[in-house]
Amino acid sequence: MADLYQNIVPTFTRLDNEDLVQMEQSLLRAAARLPIGIIIPALFKDISSEAMQNIIHELSSMEFISKIYISLDRATPGEHREAQEITRPLKKTARVLWNDSPAVQSVIAKIDAVLPVGPRGKGQAVWTALGYALGKSEVSVIAFHDADILTYGRGFLLRLLFPVVRLRYQFSKGFYARYSDRLHGRVVRLFYFPFVKALRKILPKIDFLEYMADFRYPLSGEFATFASIANELRFPSDWGIEVGILSEIYRIVRPHRICQVEIAPRYDHKHQEVGQDPSAGLARMVSDIARTFFTQLSSGGCVLNSEILRTLKHTYMANARSYVKTYEDFSKMTGLHHFDMHQELGAIEIFAGGLEQAFHEFQSHLFGSPLIPEWRRIEVALDGILSELAAAFDSPHP
Repeated sequence: MADLYQNIVPTFTRLDNEDLVQMEQSLLRAAARLPIGIIIPALFKDISSEAMQNIIHELSSMEFISKIYISLDRATPGEHREAQEITRPLKKTARVLWNDSPAVQSVIAKIDAVLPVGPRGKGQAVWTALGYALGKSEVSVIAFHDADILTYGRGFLLRLLFPVVRLRYQFSKGFYARYSDRLHGRVVRLFYFPFVKALRKILPKIDFLEYMADFRYPLSGEFATFASIANELRFPSDWGIEVGILSEIYRIVRPHRICQVEIAPRYDHKHQEVGQDPSAGLARMVSDIARTFFTQLSSGGCVLNSEILRTLKHTYMANARSYVKTYEDFSKMTGLHHFDMHQELGAIEIFAGGLEQAFHEFQSHLFGSPLIPEWRRIEVALDGILSELAAAFDSPHP
């Protein structure tokens, strides 16, 4: 995707002649004064997967990484011990953080009694690992990525981290193309892009929407930032985490200090079913993403009512259906023969239902999309809580 187009968010595409060896040496020198940590949220089935085996293999030889925090969620004591064995090749660099430890859950309950942290999920798993990293004060820069990446390679982290560590951008967001023998990324292709386009068409010009429309793959789970900035991030506890983090970064950082970087020529991970139930699968993800947008727009002074919803839903569907033809042509042009127009249009109809569900939930919840409070505020409300959380993770078994 080697183009030089720039708009709002500085964009660094991948060139074929990039020197990864030189990039890694540069990061290694910088890491001596800016220690780098990696946070990977995971279920046990992710840690025991072939994808994670490759990730561990790659990470084990990356000397510029100081710490790797694997946030293990919804796991038994036996699975925690097995996860420690699986990650043994990472030696002392890695720490498997067992979120289901009674000691850890006790600390989370203590926080929840003062500042509600919302339901468990990926957002909370990322948040607890960040709390541990901040409590230990071991790293200055933190990168985040998922555990199910099938196309993980050495250049993945190098490109993601370089803008922050060497160029001093305050936030780096990864992007890529998602395809195999067909196009993937249905939520971003068939919901996010046409949805944001519809919002921009219906509402007056809003800088936040212009910013959110500029990301090449806004739903990617890969980003990097300074620990001092991560300390101020509120984390969505639901499927709106990626959109929520972009919204939070917009609140904290000026757009010209935010960048997006192409981190891989192709990206693949486990795929989810669209599903008919608005409370599960990709339909749930769509609903959470839309609700996160509604919350952000409302907090910026935008009035959202049922008339706007009706127009938004129809405009979204018109946009999305027009995109299907474009993606069909794209598939033909690039030799991707597995394109099912019926399935694409069916997904749009389900996503439209998720959009309506999101608006109903937004109206019924006073504070809109749930956000886990930032660690900076929690530490003020409960002095010493980060050290307490770190100690609980360090001694997970009674």
